[in-house]
Parts: sequence; structure tokens; C-alpha cells
Amino acid sequence: MSFLSPEYLLLLCAVAFAIGFVKAGVPALGMLVSAVIVLVFTPREALGIILIYLLAGDLVAVSFYWRLAHFNEYRKMLPPTVFGIVIGGVLLSFLDNSNLGLVIGLMIMVLVGLEPFRPQMTEWAFHYPRSVRFGSGIFAGVSTTIGNAAGPVMALYFLLLKLDKKAFVGTSSIFFLTINSIKVPLFYYQDLFTPAYFPSIAVTIPLVYAGAIFGRIFLNWISQVWFKRIILFLSALAGLWLVIRYFV
Repeated sequence: MSFLSPEYLLLLCAVAFAIGFVKAGVPALGMLVSAVIVLVFTPREALGIILIYLLAGDLVAVSFYWRLAHFNEYRKMLPPTVFGIVIGGVLLSFLDNSNLGLVIGLMIMVLVGLEPFRPQMTEWAFHYPRSVRFGSGIFAGVSTTIGNAAGPVMALYFLLLKLDKKAFVGTSSIFFLTINSIKVPLFYYQDLFTPAYFPSIAVTIPLVYAGAIFGRIFLNWISQVWFKRIILFLSALAGLWLVIRYFV
């Protein structure tokens, strides 16, 4: 059994901790984690690595919040999202590492760019809930398959439901555990998992739980508004670099 070099192990430690932080209630951080790891590993390797950590984070989040989930909305949202995952799987088969990096970079920049328009989008969505549910589900399915980037999409949709904070977190935890589990056979078929990385992932994955615990404590005194702004800015830079790297 061999491990990655110390600098790569340190990166995986940071990724595991950050994923736990995401699952504790900082969804904007998810885009940054996805973007940074793609800068270090190949895009296809990064998808498999991130998915393993996300599943660990989902299990932690579900253990914390599953009793608070809004199961009725969960059932409504699942079919269009699964349809989106199928579409994303087809698209993924046509993307090599170079093209996939460009797509992930563009996707991150689009999601960050939509953030200032959240109030207007929320107002419009109240008038067309079924269309928004279907569209959000498909886009979430495609984005989670191609770039593990469904967090911002679903955060926007769940906010439209006017769920309180606890119900929001509970519903998200159940939903993401389900769709990330569905992606496992798809990613395996697409050969996105790298067995040589498994020992290094195994020794760092406990930090997912540590990140979740720290995130719950940390957010009690840090300004989430400013934290979100910083993360969005850094995510945009990472996404921009992925796009630039495609052309240089």
C-alpha cells in the first residue's frame, strides 16, 4: 500500500476538511473545492476523488439532520435530477480531460455570475414553481455529474421553498446523499475512480467529520455574508484559471 507524496496528502486533507465545512452549511465553498482540485489532478481524476469525499460528507450531514428533511419536496425533486444525471453521463463520455476542465471552469463562472441576480430569480420562480423545479433538477443533475457543482443550483431552489434553516439543511443532506450515490456506478463505468489514490483518500477522509464539526462552531461567530463573498471571489478566480489554462 503506497501513499501520495506529502504535498498531495496535504491537499487531500484540505479537501476533506473543506467538504465537511460545506456539509455543515457553507454551500458556496463547494465550487471552490471542485475548482482547486481540478487545478492539481486531471479533471476526470478530480471528479472521482471529490465524489468519495462528498459521500462521506453526505453521511455525516444525514446523521446530523435527517429528521429535519422535507421529504415531500425531496420526492418531487428527485426525478428531474436523475434525468439530468443521465444527460450529464452522456455528455461526460464525450469530454476528455482538456475539454472537461474547460466545461467545469465555465460552469463555475456561470454559477458565480448568477449570484447577484438571486433576488430577481427568486421572485420569478415563485410564479412558476413547477417549471423551476424541473429546470433546476435537470441542471443540478447535469452539473453534479460533470463537475460536482450542483450545490449552488439546489441552494437556490431550496431557498424558494421558504424552508427554515434546519429543514433546508436536512432536505439538502438527504437529497445529495441520494444523487451522489446514484453517480457511483456511472463514475465507475466512466473509469473516473483511480484505485491508486484510495489509500491516501482513506487516511484523510476522517477530516470530513472534523470539518463538519468545526464548520458548525465557526459559523456561530464568523460573518457568513462576508465569508460567502470571499469564497465566490476565489471560486471565480479558480474557474477563470481553468478556462485560461485550456487556451494556453
